[in-house]
Amino acid sequence: MIAWATVLMCLAGCAAGTASRPDPAAPSARTHERAAAVLTVDATTLRQRWRLFNAQQLLDQRCMRRLGLRYSITSAGPEPPSGVTTADVLGSSPSSGYGVSPEKGGVSGEPAQDRYVRSLPSAERERYVTALNGPADQAASLTLPSGDKGFYATGGCTARTQAYLYGSVRAAFEDILVPQDVNGLFTGYLAHDRRYGTALGQWQRCMVAYGSTARTPAALIQSLRAEAARHTSPAALDRHQRAVATADRRCDARSGLRATLAARRAAFLRQQPRSVLSRLEGVWRIRQQALQRAALQRCRPCR
Repeated sequence: MIAWATVLMCLAGCAAGTASRPDPAAPSARTHERAAAVLTVDATTLRQRWRLFNAQQLLDQRCMRRLGLRYSITSAGPEPPSGVTTADVLGSSPSSGYGVSPEKGGVSGEPAQDRYVRSLPSAERERYVTALNGPADQAASLTLPSGDKGFYATGGCTARTQAYLYGSVRAAFEDILVPQDVNGLFTGYLAHDRRYGTALGQWQRCMVAYGSTARTPAALIQSLRAEAARHTSPAALDRHQRAVATADRRCDARSGLRATLAARRAAFLRQQPRSVLSRLEGVWRIRQQALQRAALQRCRPCR
């Protein structure tokens, strides 16, 4: 009888103690922060992408040259300013706008590398593309958080570059595809979120008053990129970009759109299973590794 009483007291005490302590299985605040950082495109994200692209180009060129093949580095353009504004985050420097600059290239704007590959005879072009991207049968799949599958090449110089920077080709595509996939789920979540819809409607009406019909900040930035692709003069593009960015900043202040977006992203992440949050945090980690390795490359020719 005493033994049973002891067991019952222990069960009651253990239950009470467990309820008072944080769930060890619950994702930490740091995990949530890193997951949000991976899903958010801000000035830091753009500058990281710029550095990784430049390093990938340089490493691809070195690999192809070792095979006796020509490879022309594609310019990523100027480094995005640290104060640039994105669809997700207002920049710290209004004068930086969205970092959209006139596109460079040939008459058509097509990179020299693409023009060169297109100019090769059919059989030679096939061998070249195989050296760069690997044989068509060297591919793998990646199951994404939504349940969709992504497919990626595992051979050629591009794969070697990715494996060097990220540790594996799979990790490189985790960095590309997982945030893209989860942001797709987030977009679906926002479509039914009343608070975000209200803020977006206020932003849209405010922008109309400034002469803009863009439905979202992302659409606004895309329209500027399309303008740059039409080889608008740098002076005209800069004037338009500054005017639009000023209107966007004022309308964001009135609507609280980007602050609402960040809050709804946090709410969305709180609803996600631990597996998704852990995967996003994993992307954050492998990206840091890739950036460290990219920094070792001498990338002056890429600029």
